[in-house]
Amino acid sequence: MKVALVSGFWAQNIGNAFFNIGGKWALEQVFGENNVQFVQDRPPYRTFYDQMKGDPENYVKLHEMLDVEYLVLQGPMLTKTFPHIWGEAFKKLKERGVKIMLHGAAFFKYNDEEVAAVRAFLEKYPPHLISTRDEDTYNVIKDWPILTYNGLDSAFFVPKVFKPLKFNEPYYAFNFDRFPEPTVYLGNHDQKKDASFTFENEVWNLKTPKVQQYFSLKGKSQAYLGHLLDRRKLPSSLLGKKIIRPEHRYVPHMTHKIYQHPNSFVSDEVFTYLSVYANSTMTLADRVHACVMTLAYGNPAMLFTISPRQALFKRVGAHDIRNRPVTIDLDYLESERVKQIEFLKANV
Repeated sequence: MKVALVSGFWAQNIGNAFFNIGGKWALEQVFGENNVQFVQDRPPYRTFYDQMKGDPENYVKLHEMLDVEYLVLQGPMLTKTFPHIWGEAFKKLKERGVKIMLHGAAFFKYNDEEVAAVRAFLEKYPPHLISTRDEDTYNVIKDWPILTYNGLDSAFFVPKVFKPLKFNEPYYAFNFDRFPEPTVYLGNHDQKKDASFTFENEVWNLKTPKVQQYFSLKGKSQAYLGHLLDRRKLPSSLLGKKIIRPEHRYVPHMTHKIYQHPNSFVSDEVFTYLSVYANSTMTLADRVHACVMTLAYGNPAMLFTISPRQALFKRVGAHDIRNRPVTIDLDYLESERVKQIEFLKANV
């Protein structure tokens, strides 16, 4: 079977590449190594575009032209804008008998408006099956008249396909794109803090700067202003380990933000990020998929975001990831990967 796997917008969020790559490996176990190929995502997903407008004028309708048996979408695509972005394509593809699969799917805001819009759309154009990436999504849709599986985020499959480079010194990965990096105070003292945990026999106290946090909570564009106002001199290392600071957004490329603090890193390719997280002694991040990759390679991670998309961590037992650095049971992860592949094989 010929399968088109929707992907892209890696440069504006490299985490998209993580679940694109992992999902491709998973689908290849089902359809065969040479039968799954990437196709670029819809243009309304670009940063700062009004997705309710659908495709921009003069966009070539590539998805509607595909000569495939399956079209597969991944990630938190279950939004109120979903029908505006994919409606025409789903209609034309289903008329030609192309099957649509949602793999590692999730809601974005998990509110009533979103659920109602998605349900109406999928009742009109039902997919062949849906594999969710978190139980919150699964519990909403499991009683809908669609074959549904309580699955994993596709990025958890990445270690099956990518063997990372090694580095010759230990380091922490601090990834803060939207929200400000907390100031770290080590040891026991009376410093006011927003979070505290013990790691490697040392007490870590974290304090988030209020001004930068205020702007970050306002929105993406305001968050950039907040970063511009950040005049702290953050450390290049802690406890003898370097701090590497990956930035997940290469586009728009704002040098003043990306290289604001020591040991910063950004790239329009994905694989260096995977090596960074695979070797991290500990990752602190406000990006969901920075933590996913760190956990998937067996390392501890702590998440700093209020986004409901963090629901995917409960699926792998990382319930406490917002409170302290956690790891996951890799044997359990492998057993769940195997079950998901078996489900897909049995139902395509």
